[in-house]
Amino acid sequence: MSATVKATPSAPIVPQGEQLTYSSYLKVPELLKLQQPQSSPQHHDELLFIIVHQTYELWFRELLHDLDAVVANLHGAATNPGSHDEVYEAARLLRRCTEITRVLVEQFTILETMLPTHFLAFRGKLEPASGFQSEQFRELEFLCGLKDEKMLRYHRPTPEAHAQLERRLREPSLHDVFFDALRARGSLQVDVKATDRERFEARARAVLSLYRDERSHRDWIDVCERLTEFDELVVRWRLRHVQLVERVIGVRMGTGGSAGSSYLKLTLDKKFFPELWEARTLLTQ
Repeated sequence: MSATVKATPSAPIVPQGEQLTYSSYLKVPELLKLQQPQSSPQHHDELLFIIVHQTYELWFRELLHDLDAVVANLHGAATNPGSHDEVYEAARLLRRCTEITRVLVEQFTILETMLPTHFLAFRGKLEPASGFQSEQFRELEFLCGLKDEKMLRYHRPTPEAHAQLERRLREPSLHDVFFDALRARGSLQVDVKATDRERFEARARAVLSLYRDERSHRDWIDVCERLTEFDELVVRWRLRHVQLVERVIGVRMGTGGSAGSSYLKLTLDKKFFPELWEARTLLTQ
């Protein structure tokens, strides 16, 4: 009878010399030095406020990274209408973007553990800084197609970010390349002399045509559903932002001089892909 040989669990490798470690790969020491509260003596909740907002910016960076890849894949689908690989990859990455945005929405629950009095204890130290000045969120808006050149003036104090936003303003957006791809595959036809409203309606009808022939267009419908869900989640993020601001400071002016929740409420109707929503209205007619 053969003896049973027990496997000996191996111990984790002990890094030697200049070998890569978890800490050096992620730059943990440098990362932990980036939280620099302004209150003195430091208010306990200011660290939470900084960490949550820095986390938002990291997720914004990943969203920009993934959405740029979505744009590249949809551009590839436009230049090669018969290929399904780029459409599949665009849908796969858009699913990631929706899950990241879902996390962004849920992060507000962490900030809601902060009492209004605790935020007000250090709020004065933040002026004139404001979330309104987030270059990456503005870049996300531009990349997705919600472009407003007037917004550039708020980012002049940071020349590099201002230049990046100018580039985004000039480049085709995700909205542009999505409908370019539908045009390339023959789903969208628009007269060059059409009005803006006529173009909008033509794009909505192009989306409608996909849904009415589901068997033939499952891959493109998947992209449409991901874009719609992403749009919905961004609106939900805006709504939670409004609710958080009113929960913490009521209807007072924002730290950067904005109208606070009153301004934020004006953004709730902003959608990146309104044609996808209009197509749903057309389906019921």
